[in-house]
Amino acid sequence: MRKYKKRFLQAAVILFIGLNFILVYIDKEEKVDRIAYISEWSKAFQTDLEENLHTSGVLTAVDENYVYFDEQAGSFAEFLVEKGDQVTNGDPLFSYTVENYYEAESQLLQAITQLEGEITAIQQAISQMNAVQIPQTNTEAPPSLEITEEEIQVEFPQDSIQAAIVKEQYLVEKEKELAQKNAALTSMEDQLTELQSTGDTITVESPYSGSVAAISPELKDPIMIIESQELQAEGELSEQDRAAIETGQPVEVEVVEKDIHLQGTIEQVSDKPKDTPTVNDASIYPFIVSLQDDGHDSGTTEATLPSDESADETVPTEGRDTQDNQTDLPEKEVDKENNVDQQLPEETNLLPGYHTRLVITTKSSMQATALFEEMVHQNTVWKMTNEGKIVEQQIESGILMNKMLEITSGVQPNEWVAGNPESQLRNQAAFITPLKWGNGFRSTINPKEIKWYEPLLTGLVSR
Repeated sequence: MRKYKKRFLQAAVILFIGLNFILVYIDKEEKVDRIAYISEWSKAFQTDLEENLHTSGVLTAVDENYVYFDEQAGSFAEFLVEKGDQVTNGDPLFSYTVENYYEAESQLLQAITQLEGEITAIQQAISQMNAVQIPQTNTEAPPSLEITEEEIQVEFPQDSIQAAIVKEQYLVEKEKELAQKNAALTSMEDQLTELQSTGDTITVESPYSGSVAAISPELKDPIMIIESQELQAEGELSEQDRAAIETGQPVEVEVVEKDIHLQGTIEQVSDKPKDTPTVNDASIYPFIVSLQDDGHDSGTTEATLPSDESADETVPTEGRDTQDNQTDLPEKEVDKENNVDQQLPEETNLLPGYHTRLVITTKSSMQATALFEEMVHQNTVWKMTNEGKIVEQQIESGILMNKMLEITSGVQPNEWVAGNPESQLRNQAAFITPLKWGNGFRSTINPKEIKWYEPLLTGLVSR
């Protein structure tokens, strides 16, 4: 008898389970209440996201300055520097002997007069630009500034910030030009003094600071090339990468040989390929990165390469308690690798030719709303509402960085989103989540963390 009862009970259980499966399967109008069991979920958070392009480059001199010798001025005597020497403004480069003292003196006096006029014009241009007042609000900035002595017209944008930038750039360029003219004037005056003293010899001084990159023993112009001390990084882009690069984009520069990190920006990117384009060969586009620090001074350049694993905000990965389906979901912090300011050593000795690693930021979004990539299912997310329901929501996405996806529409910060299992995700379905020790259960039974008796008494009174 017991054997028949046991078999009957087993058959009844199987029949009951099977009947429920059949009812759920044929329930096209969803009259049967279904509960979704959610094992993974996450909260939308805010963080800084960016897309980076990794490439390589090489350090080069910003400027190549050419030094010439006019054979009609006299007979060349000797070079006073060698290739590789470091020179500054006023250092002697070479000397020559004049054939006609009075003609040479007249040419020097004429050159001095011309330089003095150019210096006066530059100083006047700087004074006029300094007198221009850029208003705090836009639309009132002067549309242009005409400097008749040099036939220069500076156009100001309507935006006050951009107008201030234009003004600052103009002043920096003019101050640099003024310094070069003053150096040339000093050199000419020294040459005149030497000629008047010796009667036939002139020593040409350097109007530039930098390194002697080349010397022509055959006296073919230019007889000398002086590379500037300022360095820049040069690189090449493929056709695909060229489409993402624009001037002004920030660049992290790592000098491989010295393990030094510098900040830079895209200064110039070519619109034409490096070589003549052909059907069968890939096109290569050169670009130049200006550096914020030339690496020759001891001091305070602050830069680090961004880590691919970094995240700027607290980002949740854990779940929520199941009690009443409305308990707040706790967060779990993902470690953040902070960018540490790095100072250059006193002797960096960066030289043209050193190879670099370049990280170009092509896109960035500050304080963007983001979710982990696995929480998004084909441009759809499943929101977990305070009413204990999951709701299907279409979204639009943006930057993807370190498995974090920018959500441009459809989700707000701090909204909860269900992840797995996908088979449990049904629109407007009630959901439950597992009770975890560190997420509600521990605080419920631990009186040190929560007064567990208060909700108990509240529940009894409400009954």
